[in-house]
Amino acid sequence: MEKAVFMMDYLNVSQGANGSFSHKGDKALDLAGKDTGIDDLKAPFTGIIKRIYTNVNAVWLESLEKVEYADGTKDYMTVMTLHDNDVSNLKVGDIIEQGKSYYNEGTRGYVTGNHIHLAVGKGKFTGNGWYKNEYDSWCINNQYDVHKALFLSDKTKIINGGGYNWIKTSVLSTDSNINKDSKNNMVYIVKKGDTLSKIARIYNTTVDSIAVANGIKNKNLIIVGQELLIPSNLTYFNKYYGDSVSIVDSLKYLGYEYSYEYRTRIANINGITNYAGTSTQNTKLLNLLKEGKLIKP
Repeated sequence: MEKAVFMMDYLNVSQGANGSFSHKGDKALDLAGKDTGIDDLKAPFTGIIKRIYTNVNAVWLESLEKVEYADGTKDYMTVMTLHDNDVSNLKVGDIIEQGKSYYNEGTRGYVTGNHIHLAVGKGKFTGNGWYKNEYDSWCINNQYDVHKALFLSDKTKIINGGGYNWIKTSVLSTDSNINKDSKNNMVYIVKKGDTLSKIARIYNTTVDSIAVANGIKNKNLIIVGQELLIPSNLTYFNKYYGDSVSIVDSLKYLGYEYSYEYRTRIANINGITNYAGTSTQNTKLLNLLKEGKLIKP
């Protein structure tokens, strides 16, 4: 189980919960980062984006599984963030891995100075994600005190903790099924109820890449206790938006190498074995390219 962890380089609470300015009746915090510049926020848990509201660039991230709260609660969690100047890189349904930078300070909406408005809701995303309280503040559904929900990363430097009792942690997970091999690659130990698609979704990779990395022929068969190497730092070809039905022409259009030898390497890393340039194989490669999911060798 993942711990839900607040991860910015600096903790600087510029407005606390139930503030007299714009947080009346609201448990959200405003976070200003190191200075007047723009700092980024990393995902507190592995989650899925449930909604984006572009008027204030509000983003709701819901945990894929139950997480451990700083106060010991174990439940799903939803985090809402506001004011990033540009969220065009995000879309509903995106899976964001814990610790991955996904949101930035900004001034989108009726605000002064770069900051992130961060609110925590207990449980899964519900309704449209928020409600207007009696003081005209928009609050996340099932709001929860941020400092009781999120551990504080021991790597975060505190400028202003807002007077809250933050609980620090250096550990992101309470699970014992995540290890590192001798080359510092992530090794996942399969537990009851796991599937390759579930594991791939959590670690932001693909079923095919895990299968290729571990020599798995039957993607529907994994065994409890089995050790799986999780491919990391995958890079993808740019998405192809054209109407060509040729993988060769599509790669050429995007400025990539397209030789048979190179396509064979592409096929192998994307789980297509015994590549022979058949129509079926090339169509699969092209479909992945159009979806932005074709892994580079």
